[in-house]
Amino acid sequence: MVERSTNQGSSKESGAKVASDNREKILQAAFAVLSRQGYENTSIKDIAEEARVAQGLVHYYFKSKQQLVIAVLFAVCQKMEIYTAEGTVGATAAFENFKVLLRERPDAHTLYIQLIGVGLHDKEIGAGIRENIRFERDRVESLARQVLAEREADPSPARAIAGAVWAGVLGIMVQKMIDPEFNADEAVDALAAMSLSAVYSTNPSA
Repeated sequence: MVERSTNQGSSKESGAKVASDNREKILQAAFAVLSRQGYENTSIKDIAEEARVAQGLVHYYFKSKQQLVIAVLFAVCQKMEIYTAEGTVGATAAFENFKVLLRERPDAHTLYIQLIGVGLHDKEIGAGIRENIRFERDRVESLARQVLAEREADPSPARAIAGAVWAGVLGIMVQKMIDPEFNADEAVDALAAMSLSAVYSTNPSA
């Protein structure tokens, strides 16, 4: 009886790993095809062929193309981690990490901006984009609050600062995508300086 229970446990673990591997394979394939062909020109069939799995398996994990694309969006953003510390040190590091990602992951940023455009007309994609932007903006707000706390300053401007920073981030992405001569590093440095200056100016004793 013990041996059977152990075997059943191993079988479940094996099955879970296969499911996880299949899902990850589909997500990677979807990102590759979406980056290469764009949202409008990508089908579930294209993604299944890229992943070398049956089309039905893609539908098993993701009920619609929109659900799959939103899952890709969150998976890519999760891997592009830029928040590596807290407070002023963390804020400075985040801007530096963003510069690196702009150089190394233009495919991800291009897809992100493209999906924002798609989301203006597709409610499901739009909801996913909105959720992601709110999530990322909240993370920036949390970091701003940490910096304000270090300065013993009023924390109330943190939300507005986060909104301005995220607007700047999106704007830099767009300019980097459409203008090969745009100096993204310079723009990020300016955004960092302005953001930290806004934080510092909230402290009357500074």
